[in-house]
Amino acid sequence: MHGTATDIGDVSESNATAAVFGREIPASTQKSYTGHTLGACGAIELVYSILMMHGGFLAANRNLDELDPRCGKLGYVRQTMEAKPRLIMTNNFAFGGVNTSLLVRLLED
Repeated sequence: MHGTATDIGDVSESNATAAVFGREIPASTQKSYTGHTLGACGAIELVYSILMMHGGFLAANRNLDELDPRCGKLGYVRQTMEAKPRLIMTNNFAFGGVNTSLLVRLLED
Protein backbone atom coordinates (compact mmCIF):
# COMPACT_ATOMS: atom_id res chain seq x y z
CA MET A 1 0.00 0.00 0.00
CA HIS A 2 1.11 3.58 -0.52
CA GLY A 3 0.08 4.11 3.10
CA THR A 4 0.85 7.74 3.82
CA ALA A 5 -1.24 7.64 7.00
CA THR A 6 -3.45 10.45 5.76
CA ASP A 7 -7.08 10.39 6.70
CA ILE A 8 -8.55 10.41 3.21
CA GLY A 9 -5.63 8.74 1.37
CA ASP A 10 -5.48 5.47 3.30
CA VAL A 11 -9.27 5.12 3.43
CA SER A 12 -9.61 5.69 -0.32
CA GLU A 13 -6.67 3.47 -1.26
CA SER A 14 -7.78 0.57 0.94
CA ASN A 15 -11.37 0.69 -0.32
CA ALA A 16 -10.27 0.88 -3.96
CA THR A 17 -7.88 -2.06 -3.45
CA ALA A 18 -10.60 -4.13 -1.76
CA ALA A 19 -12.99 -3.33 -4.61
CA VAL A 20 -10.47 -4.32 -7.31
CA PHE A 21 -9.55 -7.66 -5.75
CA GLY A 22 -12.94 -8.47 -4.22
CA ARG A 23 -11.41 -10.36 -1.31
CA GLU A 24 -9.03 -9.88 1.59
CA ILE A 25 -5.47 -9.74 0.31
CA PRO A 26 -2.36 -9.09 2.44
CA ALA A 27 -1.74 -5.35 2.72
CA SER A 28 1.46 -3.76 3.95
CA THR A 29 3.27 -0.46 3.62
CA GLN A 30 6.92 0.29 4.16
CA LYS A 31 6.60 3.99 4.98
CA SER A 32 6.35 3.11 8.65
CA TYR A 33 9.98 1.94 8.40
CA THR A 34 11.41 4.75 6.28
CA GLY A 35 9.05 7.69 6.44
CA HIS A 36 7.85 9.29 3.22
CA THR A 37 10.82 9.71 0.91
CA LEU A 38 8.81 11.74 -1.63
CA GLY A 39 10.12 11.06 -5.16
CA ALA A 40 12.09 7.97 -4.12
CA CYS A 41 9.23 6.20 -2.32
CA GLY A 42 7.98 4.23 -5.35
CA ALA A 43 11.41 2.83 -6.16
CA ILE A 44 12.15 1.99 -2.52
CA GLU A 45 8.79 0.27 -2.05
CA LEU A 46 9.28 -1.73 -5.26
CA VAL A 47 12.68 -2.94 -4.04
CA TYR A 48 11.19 -3.90 -0.63
CA SER A 49 8.37 -5.76 -2.37
CA ILE A 50 10.73 -7.73 -4.60
CA LEU A 51 12.89 -8.56 -1.57
CA MET A 52 9.79 -9.93 0.18
CA MET A 53 8.96 -12.05 -2.87
CA HIS A 54 12.45 -13.53 -3.01
CA GLY A 55 12.84 -13.75 0.77
CA GLY A 56 9.55 -15.56 1.36
CA PHE A 57 7.97 -13.13 3.82
CA LEU A 58 5.56 -10.24 4.21
CA ALA A 59 6.71 -7.31 6.32
CA ALA A 60 4.41 -6.00 9.03
CA ASN A 61 2.83 -2.58 9.05
CA ARG A 62 4.71 -0.93 11.93
CA ASN A 63 2.66 1.10 14.39
CA LEU A 64 -0.71 -0.07 13.05
CA ASP A 65 -2.40 -0.22 16.41
CA GLU A 66 -5.94 0.77 15.48
CA LEU A 67 -7.49 0.36 12.04
CA ASP A 68 -9.83 3.10 10.86
CA PRO A 69 -13.25 1.42 10.48
CA ARG A 70 -13.72 3.26 7.16
CA CYS A 71 -10.78 1.35 5.63
CA GLY A 72 -11.43 -1.46 3.17
CA LYS A 73 -11.53 -5.06 4.30
CA LEU A 74 -8.00 -6.27 3.61
CA GLY A 75 -5.57 -8.57 5.37
CA TYR A 76 -3.48 -5.89 7.06
CA VAL A 77 -0.17 -7.52 7.95
CA ARG A 78 0.39 -6.80 11.64
CA GLN A 79 3.32 -9.17 12.20
CA THR A 80 6.06 -10.16 9.79
CA MET A 81 5.11 -13.57 8.45
CA GLU A 82 6.38 -16.27 6.18
CA ALA A 83 4.70 -16.20 2.79
CA LYS A 84 5.39 -16.90 -0.85
CA PRO A 85 3.99 -13.89 -2.68
CA ARG A 86 3.95 -14.52 -6.43
CA LEU A 87 2.34 -11.21 -7.37
CA ILE A 88 2.77 -7.83 -5.75
CA MET A 89 1.18 -4.47 -6.37
CA THR A 90 2.78 -1.22 -5.27
CA ASN A 91 0.78 1.99 -5.42
CA ASN A 92 2.20 5.48 -5.76
CA PHE A 93 0.15 8.64 -5.48
CA ALA A 94 2.03 11.84 -6.21
CA PHE A 95 1.31 15.47 -5.54
CA GLY A 96 -0.73 16.90 -8.38
CA GLY A 97 -2.53 13.66 -9.23
CA VAL A 98 0.15 11.59 -10.95
CA ASN A 99 -0.84 8.11 -9.76
CA THR A 100 0.53 4.67 -10.63
CA SER A 101 0.12 1.07 -9.59
CA LEU A 102 2.87 -1.36 -10.54
CA LEU A 103 2.20 -5.10 -10.66
CA VAL A 104 5.15 -7.50 -10.53
CA ARG A 105 4.78 -11.25 -10.92
CA LEU A 106 7.44 -13.80 -10.02
CA LEU A 107 7.86 -16.17 -12.98
CA GLU A 108 10.19 -18.75 -11.43
CA ASP A 109 9.48 -21.21 -8.62
